[in-house]
Amino acid sequence: MKNFIVYRKRKNSHAQAQRRREIAQQELCVFSATLRFCVLLFLLARSLFAQGNGGALTFQGIDHYSLHSAASRAMGGVTIGVKQDAGLMFQNPAALHSITGMQAALGGLWFSQDLEQEQNYAPVRYYSNLSLLLEGLTARIPNPDTMLVGFTAQDTVQRPYDNIGPNWSRSKNHSKPLQALLAMPFSLGKIKMVAGIGAVNYADLNHYYQNNNVLSPNILSQRPLPTLRPGDDNPLPVNWSQTSRSRAGSLQGYGIALAGSVMKNVSLGFSGMILDGSSDDVEQEVARGSLTFYSNAFRADSIYRRITKTGTSDFSGTEFTLSSILTGRFVSVGFSIKPPATITRNYSMQVATDTTGTPALSTIQGEDELRLSWRGRLGLALTPKENLTLGLEYEFRPYDSAKYRDASGVEISPWLSTSLFRIGAEYRIASWLALRGGMRGEAEVFEPEGNQIEGEPVTYTVYSAGVGITQSALHLSVTYENALMKYQDIWASAISKNRERRHTFVAQLSYEIPWQH
Repeated sequence: MKNFIVYRKRKNSHAQAQRRREIAQQELCVFSATLRFCVLLFLLARSLFAQGNGGALTFQGIDHYSLHSAASRAMGGVTIGVKQDAGLMFQNPAALHSITGMQAALGGLWFSQDLEQEQNYAPVRYYSNLSLLLEGLTARIPNPDTMLVGFTAQDTVQRPYDNIGPNWSRSKNHSKPLQALLAMPFSLGKIKMVAGIGAVNYADLNHYYQNNNVLSPNILSQRPLPTLRPGDDNPLPVNWSQTSRSRAGSLQGYGIALAGSVMKNVSLGFSGMILDGSSDDVEQEVARGSLTFYSNAFRADSIYRRITKTGTSDFSGTEFTLSSILTGRFVSVGFSIKPPATITRNYSMQVATDTTGTPALSTIQGEDELRLSWRGRLGLALTPKENLTLGLEYEFRPYDSAKYRDASGVEISPWLSTSLFRIGAEYRIASWLALRGGMRGEAEVFEPEGNQIEGEPVTYTVYSAGVGITQSALHLSVTYENALMKYQDIWASAISKNRERRHTFVAQLSYEIPWQH
C-alpha cells in the first residue's frame, strides 16, 4: 500500500511538472508573439525617418527647394553680397533694393541624374542559404543528392522564382524653366522702393526609389532588437517583394516682392507666393516569394501578387518671406525668415491588384497636408576689395517640428531637422566679366536605415562654379553644379549602398529696360 501511494505521488508530481512546462512554453510563445508585434510597430514608426524599405508617396520632393538666381547658385547659394539680381526676390527680397533700373529676368536649368543601389549580404546563422538567395547567387549551387543517407527537405536549395537581382541603377535627364521675373524701382516720397513680380519653380518634385529585396516583417533589422529565432512548432512567415515608387512633376510659385530702405544702409524686404503644382505618381509592389523560417532552415514558396498604383497629386499652399540687409563699405550682414506655412495635397490613385492574372481595380482619393514651422538663414558678406566679394551663410531647417496629417486625421512628425552652411566668392576680372565659385551643404529629410547616430539626416555637398557676363543692358550668368550623395542602409547582416550623382547647368539672362522713375 505504501509503495502504491509513493507511486501515485511520483506520477502526480511528474504530471504537474509536465503541466508547468506546457504553461511556460505557452507563455513563451505569447511573449514571443507580443515582442514581434512590438518590434513590427517600432519598425513601422522608424520607416517615417528612413526609406530603406520604401513606403507610400506623400510629400516626397517638397523639401527640394529650387534656388532661382544663377549667380547665387554659383556662389554656393549665398544671397548676401549678390547685387542687381531679380532672381533673389523670393529667397531674400531685401536684396532687390540694390536694383537701380527696371529688370526682366528669365532662367532655366538642365541636369542629369544617376541613381544606383548595391546590396551586399553576409551569411545568417542557421540560414546560410538566405544571403545567397537575396543576392541571386543560388544558381551557382548544385542540387543536393537526394539518394544520400540522411537527406531531408531542409537540405533543398531555395532558389528565386524570377530574374530580379539585388542591385539596380537608373539614369535620367531633366530640363525645366526656373524663373520669369520683373523688378521695377520707384520712389515713395524720399524712400527708394523696388517692387517685383514673377513666377518661379518652387520645388522639384521628381523622385525615385526602389528596393528589390523587401522583407516584411524586416527580420534583418537590428533595431530595436533582433528578431527572435523561430521554432519548428512556431515558424515565422515573411513576405519577400520588390517595391518601387516614382514621382514626376514640379511645384510653381507665383507672387510679388517689395523692398525698401527705412534708414541709411538698412533695407527691408517682403515677398509672398501662391504655390500650385502637380505630379504623376506611380507605386508598385511585386511579390517575389513567401519565406517561412523554422529553427534551422527556411522554405521559399512561389506567390503571384502585383499591386500597382497610378495617379496624380495636386499641391497648393502659400509662402511668405521677410528679410533685412545692413550694408557697409566692407561688411554686410542680413537675414531672411519664412513664417509657418501649410501645403495641401489632393490625390487620386487607381489601384490594380493582380493575384490571378486579371487585376482587380479600385480607386483611392484623399487629402493630406504638411505644416512647416519657422525657417530662415543668417548671412555675412565681406568686400575686402572693390572687385572681390566673399559670402558665408547659415541656414536652419527645424523640420522635426513639421507636422504631417493624413487623410484620416492622424498626425505625425516624419521629417528630420538640419543646419547647413554655404560659402562663396565672386571676383570681377573686368567690368564685364565676373568669376564665381562656392559650395553649399544640402540634406534630405530622412536618415539611413541603421544610422549610427539616430536622428541625423542624409547630408552631402554641392560644389559650384560660374561666370557672369555683362554687355550693355544684358547680363548673362551661367553656373555648373556637381553633387554626389552617398549613404548606406545597414541591417544586422546586410548593407545597401545608395548613390546619386547630379550634374546641373543653370542659365539666367537679365535685361535692364530703360525706365525713368
